Amino acid sequence: MARGYPRRRAWSVIGTRIHEMLRYALNHGVATIALENPEVLGYLKFAWIKSGDRKHENYNYKKAVFRNSVIERVMMKAPLYGLNTKFVDPKGTTSSKEHDEVVERIGLDRHTASAYLIALEVFKNIYS
Repeated sequence: MARGYPRRRAWSVIGTRIHEMLRYALNHGVATIALENPEVLGYLKFAWIKSGDRKHENYNYKKAVFRNSVIERVMMKAPLYGLNTKFVDPKGTTSSKEHDEVVERIGLDRHTASAYLIALEVFKNIYS
């Protein structure tokens, strides 16, 4: 019994969107893509389970497997477009004081603000 959307169809759609995203990045002059470190996410999975952060019986399963699978696929496909990948520790990107300031100052939702902070972190590391 499949969990949610049929697996083959889901990965076909996801694969298409990954290629669209990478083409978009390439066409807009992006040289490096920042991704959350999958190893850190593996550790965070246990913290999510331990904290009881379950909105559904399959919540932790879907969250951990899906996120890591997408990150791994982006990491494998990026070199096909000549893009570099850098890994960032996602810890603290949603609960920091800086995160709240970005949400208020720029008017981003919390997930976009986290992505923005991750991109800034990579930018600082590359150009400093």
